[in-house]
Amino acid sequence: MTNITALLLALSVTAPVLADTDNYTFISGSDIYEALSQESMVVQGYVLGVTDALKHSTDSSSCFVIPMRPDADAVIYSTYLDYWQNRQIPDSGTEAITQMMLNNFPCATNVENN
Repeated sequence: MTNITALLLALSVTAPVLADTDNYTFISGSDIYEALSQESMVVQGYVLGVTDALKHSTDSSSCFVIPMRPDADAVIYSTYLDYWQNRQIPDSGTEAITQMMLNNFPCATNVENN
């Protein structure tokens, strides 16, 4: 329980936002994994915020979509947990989310959702 308290405290601290940089990393990929495993609503919101902010990139190599289904949020959380279960999770939470989304929901296979 102490880890979750520390995580929530870390997320509540305001981080500087860089105007010219897409810097949404407030938490590590491993901490996201642990918190999603415990169904943390704070981290679930963070994951959805990052996916929404970075979806539909104009660069085709970094373009992903949010699955078009009523339970898209639950699908994203479970896909993150499944994807990183036996892989080395990046330190950057944003990188971990982006890599999982690119591998599971790329724009190329979901053209109808663009």
